[in-house]
Amino acid sequence: MERFIDWKEVFKEFLKYTFSVYGKEHLEKLVKEKPSSEEYDYLQEVIGIQVTQGLPVFPKVEDIRPLFEKLRSSYVLEANEIFKIKEFMILVRDLKKAITSTRYKVSFYISKLSDYNSLIDEIDAIFEPDGSIKDSASKNLSIIRKGQRKLYGEIKSRIEKFVSKNGKYLQEQLYTIRNGRYVFLIKSGARGHLNGIVHGVSNTGVTLFFEPQEFIHLNDKIEMLQDEERMEINKILRGISSKIHDRYAYLIKDIQIVGHIDSLFARAKYAYKRKGIIVKPEGDYLKLVNARHPLISDEKVVPVSIDIPKDKKGLIITGPNTGGKTVTLKTISLFIFMSQHGFPILADIGTRIPEFKLFVDIGDTQNVVENLSTFSSHMVRIIEALNNADSDSLVIIDELGSGTDPFEGSSLAIAIIEYLLEKRIKFVITTHLTNVKLFAMERDDIITASMEFDLETLSPTYRLLLNTPGASHAFEISEKLGLDKKIIERAKEYISKDKMKVENIIRNLNMKVSELEEKKRALEETLREYEKLKQEYERKYNILKVKKIEELDKELRDLYKEFRDAKRELQTALFSARTKKEELIKKRLKNIEAKEREMKGVNEKLEVMKYPILNEEINIGDYVKLIDGNTIGKVVEERQSGKFLVDFNGLKIEVKKNKLKKSEQPKENKEVVYISNSLKLQSNEIDLRGKTVEEAIEIVDKFIDDLIYSDFSTGYIIHGKGTGSLASNIWNYLRKDKRIKSYRFGRPSEGGVGVTVVEV
Repeated sequence: MERFIDWKEVFKEFLKYTFSVYGKEHLEKLVKEKPSSEEYDYLQEVIGIQVTQGLPVFPKVEDIRPLFEKLRSSYVLEANEIFKIKEFMILVRDLKKAITSTRYKVSFYISKLSDYNSLIDEIDAIFEPDGSIKDSASKNLSIIRKGQRKLYGEIKSRIEKFVSKNGKYLQEQLYTIRNGRYVFLIKSGARGHLNGIVHGVSNTGVTLFFEPQEFIHLNDKIEMLQDEERMEINKILRGISSKIHDRYAYLIKDIQIVGHIDSLFARAKYAYKRKGIIVKPEGDYLKLVNARHPLISDEKVVPVSIDIPKDKKGLIITGPNTGGKTVTLKTISLFIFMSQHGFPILADIGTRIPEFKLFVDIGDTQNVVENLSTFSSHMVRIIEALNNADSDSLVIIDELGSGTDPFEGSSLAIAIIEYLLEKRIKFVITTHLTNVKLFAMERDDIITASMEFDLETLSPTYRLLLNTPGASHAFEISEKLGLDKKIIERAKEYISKDKMKVENIIRNLNMKVSELEEKKRALEETLREYEKLKQEYERKYNILKVKKIEELDKELRDLYKEFRDAKRELQTALFSARTKKEELIKKRLKNIEAKEREMKGVNEKLEVMKYPILNEEINIGDYVKLIDGNTIGKVVEERQSGKFLVDFNGLKIEVKKNKLKKSEQPKENKEVVYISNSLKLQSNEIDLRGKTVEEAIEIVDKFIDDLIYSDFSTGYIIHGKGTGSLASNIWNYLRKDKRIKSYRFGRPSEGGVGVTVVEV
């Protein structure tokens, strides 16, 4: 089926976004077997992350599985092979950091990846970035290489001395290494003047490769150290190979997970770039909203929308050739296939796709191998569909009844459609046969549609018009292509009047529907523009409103803090025996009054923003409550400046109208006792357990205020024992508060060290 719906070409686009062969393999696996329900959840989450914050980009990694055969056979891995495995382990480490928020299901899936940090660190401790082994890779290697460096230093010194002493015998003033040994290039006639070993002769015979006697033991030492180095490096590589082998099972498991994640990221990036969506197949209602074939460029593609509700059995699309019928069928088939296999489709929200068994016959290629004609090839696929489809299937047939005699083809097409209707098999069929069009128009359970055709330009628009049959426009198209008008007129003479009448009716109907569709599209576009403008204005208004409130609210908080600080200074002055000057107190009082006026002005501005004026009428005797509160009071007096005096169960408060809203009469409540029009402190203890230090200090500050103006002189602050941090911070605060006469831990009967007792 995939070859009929352009799937191979579409699939290549997804492969471009993968970073590993494992991801490619997982995508191929999805094509062969349908994904689980959880797959759609994962993909929807990853697409959401891609849209909101973007997905990380990972480097391409090589397939490390061929190296596992060496590991299983106890082979020692080479440095470059270990580096490939390290790159995979680094990829795993970085993937684990890609999505960490616990609100995503996929984050739990990614967390199943193994931790290779310690192994990565070990590899880094062994290798240099270029793949060479570090001296520090092992203690023994460090000793060997230290010995080598010392020996090379000694050899260099010996070389300089030898060259200086025997320069007249040397062909060139340099040395070379032959078979791993240091040798000199001496003249052939100098052999009898020097002690040593000749390792070879030049092609010309005039130069000898000579190892002096004093270099023999040095060269032997070098070879010995090099052998020791090779053995030690092999030991190091074997050790790290063994540790990688120990992680074999984890690596195999992680390859599967990495492939899955790679495929999720690839599909999400494709969806983001092409504006695709995920549709989880369910229900029995096929609806595509602005579906766009992915192989047609975004600039040229014409969106297709179809709607086959539950009570309709099929859709028959008519219209001229080259009008877009086949592309429409391919788009429908392709998107059903893609959604069923967990791939995003290029459509808009509102698209619905059932879990169909799909049977497709699209295209007119002949089966050369089996010597079948175009008609026969079609029939082979149609017969297969009819034999295997059921009520949960969708059969898609392109140009049903074509490729044979039109009269026989029409009869056969109608018979096949009737069979599909009897078996309750849903279908989407294209045709340009008039009898099939008329048959579809007479059925309430079939939706007719046509590909729009512009009669002015005599060219297709590739738009699908639902509930409208299409004319063939064979004469118009032929004329446009240059066929002689006389031939066209003669051809019309051979068509029956009834046939011409039907074609003209359909043609006129197409024109009217096209006009309506054009007006509809224009109105929809205008509506979208208005909706965009509306959303933009609302967004900007809310931003400005919130910003203004935040600015005012910050200003109010700052002023309130200053007011509290000033108040605390005044209280300090009033309760301190050292502050006796009346002038200082008056000065501080003036500062407070100025701040109060300033704070009142800002507060009024804030109220205008937070409490818009309501048109609700409020009169004396009405029951009301604050807009941002729940307590119900009764209006007892109307005052100037739009204010009301409200009695809240004995507490009378002057409130602006815009802060009140009407309420029903409250039930009697005797829980709160009011004395002298002000709330009296009902208890001389507070419980701070579970509070933060900052919260606790603020509560303590207010509690001391209330104690001062209450009938209590002693207060109990319950902070619990715990770590002692809360008690310590409270005591630091009390130590600086001049309102406090004394403070102490409670006696055993008062709660012990879990309670602080204060006197004011």
